[in-house]
Amino acid sequence: MVKLMIVSAIRCDVIFILRRLNIILLFIFFVNGLIAQNAVNFIERVQNYQKAVKIKQTVKFPDSIDTTTFNLNKYLQYFDKLIFPDGLRCHYIFADDRLGGSPILYFKNDSLEIDSYIEKKFQESVDKNSVAKGLITKEFEDVRKVQILWGFAEMNNARNFLKPEDTEIGYVQYLFFNQFGEQFALKWHSNYGQKSIIFSENEMKRLFNFYSNTSDFSYKIEDFEKLLEINLTPVIELGNDKCIITWYEIRTHSGIHKLTYEIRRLSPYRITTKEDIELLKINTEFFY
Repeated sequence: MVKLMIVSAIRCDVIFILRRLNIILLFIFFVNGLIAQNAVNFIERVQNYQKAVKIKQTVKFPDSIDTTTFNLNKYLQYFDKLIFPDGLRCHYIFADDRLGGSPILYFKNDSLEIDSYIEKKFQESVDKNSVAKGLITKEFEDVRKVQILWGFAEMNNARNFLKPEDTEIGYVQYLFFNQFGEQFALKWHSNYGQKSIIFSENEMKRLFNFYSNTSDFSYKIEDFEKLLEINLTPVIELGNDKCIITWYEIRTHSGIHKLTYEIRRLSPYRITTKEDIELLKINTEFFY
């Protein structure tokens, strides 16, 4: 009788533990699903905004970003889990070298008079290279000053100043800004570097339909069809000292890849590509 009571008690304890374990696993599953959905929502919204940004073509060089389609403050609001530096303000320029063009987002202290900085650097360049006064035409001066601004912007690129909130979505936004923050309003040859994240099955289907209805690209159809069957939801794993993020990227003119990144959870929050698997090779059948 005592043995039966002990066995019964053990069974009750095991059942109780299993129920608790199931509840915990369901909770973890729910939380992970919520985190992944938040990541998908963020990626979808910000990439849709990027796609809507247009280039304003001018009669004379250079072109610029159409401000009716792009507002920097609105764009930065998508990155609400990133920490911006105190005392600095974000700006942007459109780096157009005639053969290509793309935006550069950068930070600058309001106390710095950028026109004075450019003028100073221009004079230093002229003196250093012993440029004769007769060669300093208006066009030469304009082009050189634009190049100086590009150099300043790249030296103070926004991605070098941002910090992530120490959460899964914080690291997702941090990684996105680092890899895709300037992936919009690409001009001519700059399009060769175009890339984006494939965040859902519907997005993969959209891409499949696009490539299926154009002769500008070639690929193995059977390899592309296999990609319609995989789960494309980003995977975010927050460890003790790092965050691991795996997602799928399409490099428009070269292929579809599965990427795994590691982000350190301590400053300077270094990003490392841990794995890069090409799933589909895409060939470009035209030239810009």
